[in-house]
Amino acid sequence: MNAIEIEGLHVHRGAVVLDGIDLQVAEGESVALVGADQTSLTALVRCCGGLDRPDRGRVRVAGTDVLAADRYALLDLQLAVGYVSTHGGLLANMTLRDNVELPLRYRGSDSPEAIRERSTQLLSDAGLLGRADARASTVSAEVEKCVAYLRAVAPAPRMLLVEDPSALLPPGGRALVRGIHQRLRAAGATVLMTDDDLDFAAELVDRVITVDGGRIVATAKGGAA
Repeated sequence: MNAIEIEGLHVHRGAVVLDGIDLQVAEGESVALVGADQTSLTALVRCCGGLDRPDRGRVRVAGTDVLAADRYALLDLQLAVGYVSTHGGLLANMTLRDNVELPLRYRGSDSPEAIRERSTQLLSDAGLLGRADARASTVSAEVEKCVAYLRAVAPAPRMLLVEDPSALLPPGGRALVRGIHQRLRAAGATVLMTDDDLDFAAELVDRVITVDGGRIVATAKGGAA
């Protein structure tokens, strides 16, 4: 069964070009989209998350027709699917801990004690517990990217969408991301990501898809297969 189904996806908007992309991602599969045009590939991932709209095509994610969904259905989808943007996108006026806990509080099914325990575990595993009370506006770009990953996986999502995971990350941050992706695969989560670092992307996924000129031109096994 497919967790993501994309048919005839066209986006022609300035420098962003996707020219009839067809793609299926099975439940529990990890897939990386790679290529020189990261802006276009990021647009594809954003279309899956309901953050951008294509010019035409069909996008179905976790059973939701993204293009036909109303704002309430899109909100439900965005709460169910973890998302990591290229630059992290933390809320600057909140602490690192509050950012990590945000999706758990929105979900509304966890006790305050359980939320605190989860954020403590994630921050501790990332070596960031000592900075838990720092405001996001005061940390470096690489720390923000790492915490954005923690926020995305805090609710243990069944699907994760990631823009350019290697961006801004030093070696320690990459090790953290590798560990997160290993745990996601072990838990049977679905992952769709894009990256311009082919070697790093291949480490994280089961399948690597190369896109050139807005079209899929090659498919290969990833290092996680």
